[in-house]
Amino acid sequence: MLAELFTSLFEVLSLNTLGFVALGSLIGLVVGALPGLGGVIGMSLLLPLTYALEPVNAMFLYAGVMGGTPLGGSISAILINTPGTSVNAATCFDGYPMTQRGEAGRALGIASAASGLGALFGVIVLILLLPIVRMAILAFGPPEFFMFILFGLGTIVIASQRNMIKGVFAGGLGILFSFFGQSVVTGDIRYNLGTMYLWDGIQLIPFVIGVFALAEMIRLTVERKSTIVASKVSANIAKGTWEGVKDIFRHRTCFFRSSTIGTIIGIIPGVGGTAANFISYTIAMQSSKHPEAFGTGNPEGVIASESANNSKDGGALLPTLGFGIPGSAETAVLLGAFILFGISPGPLLFKDHPEIIWALVWGLVVSNVLASTFGLLAANILLKLSFVNLSIIIPVVTTLSLVGAFAIRGNIYDVFVAVIFGFLAYFLTRNGFPIVTMAIGYILGRLAEKSFLQSIMISKGNYLIFFTRPVSLAIFILLILVFLIPFLRRNKSTGDKT
Repeated sequence: MLAELFTSLFEVLSLNTLGFVALGSLIGLVVGALPGLGGVIGMSLLLPLTYALEPVNAMFLYAGVMGGTPLGGSISAILINTPGTSVNAATCFDGYPMTQRGEAGRALGIASAASGLGALFGVIVLILLLPIVRMAILAFGPPEFFMFILFGLGTIVIASQRNMIKGVFAGGLGILFSFFGQSVVTGDIRYNLGTMYLWDGIQLIPFVIGVFALAEMIRLTVERKSTIVASKVSANIAKGTWEGVKDIFRHRTCFFRSSTIGTIIGIIPGVGGTAANFISYTIAMQSSKHPEAFGTGNPEGVIASESANNSKDGGALLPTLGFGIPGSAETAVLLGAFILFGISPGPLLFKDHPEIIWALVWGLVVSNVLASTFGLLAANILLKLSFVNLSIIIPVVTTLSLVGAFAIRGNIYDVFVAVIFGFLAYFLTRNGFPIVTMAIGYILGRLAEKSFLQSIMISKGNYLIFFTRPVSLAIFILLILVFLIPFLRRNKSTGDKT
């Protein structure tokens, strides 16, 4: 195994191979930065174009797209509050407020460093777990994942400390929206409002675009500001970017915890980076000594989001390569590429085509290094977007957002949904309701329902399944502690005053 590891490393460092990885990284950065596109669409468009390539070179190209997309999405999320992909949605919560107070260079530095190091963490875990991939995948079942999701939902209480009633209301509203449409387990149709469009539920991309991008454009239009940042900051941009890199090491506990969460969620088939993004963010919020600072420009929020959505790629490759079960939407497209080249994922892949495995592993590493280097070196250029007149930005971002909402499925009703949620999110924000908790509720609500119903079906209606499995029980105990933390902190602060 070590011989194959180093042989493949020398192969990826060849000029020809680096060209494929660099091209994939560039494509990933572009489709990641454009709202509504993302790695899935980018990789899908490449499928017919890579048919004539050697399989190994095609894998380098796909790995490049997978590595570059998350950072591309973080650039637009930080600078204009528009997540390029759904896996960057939580980056908006603290990345954009940092831009508004003149710290965009620092936020870009954090995103670039966290993306590269998080991906490296996920790949290291991938390499270590390849020999024991079966145990790694089977250790987490529906009951454990339900408790894990419930743990994330429980942190809405922590996220809402400044106004718990409004926060919990917004979180509940998000959960309600997640239940629209057909149940993925029972097939029941709920809250479709008499239209077939809602049979598929409220789509993620229009929801994210409306809640973050359009709502912000509406706010900026109403406030009649001239630029995103009120005045140009005098601080050196390179210094600000370097401060962002140093933030990773200042908050290394947050980084390692978030990278671990991202990798674990990546291993769980079918969950993907969006769940990793939000769960990591909410757990970072819950674990912080100052959870009230999240959503106001806290560097830990950007670290948690970006390290998780990049480390998940390494974890997602485990079930994909080991069993042919996609660990994320991107790896589902990757399976299509395997079929295109006549390659069967699974145990035989390790024996018959080890070069494919190492091409993906090293391609992912190199692409993240290239993308992160670009983010660090180009921060000064990217930062200028913060000072572009809003009379230019608002029409451009609004147009891209609406086109992105339409392009994902070619359905005009997705555009209407994005607009509706844009006005709803603006109304909620203006009246003090945190849209962060609504987004958390929406993202995690349907995942929780699916895992809960699967667990009940496995146990044949026995609800004790959540408490008789060790991992599930341990997460439940942590959930109880989550609810106790606000009261313990309140009592402590009361005791300190007396």
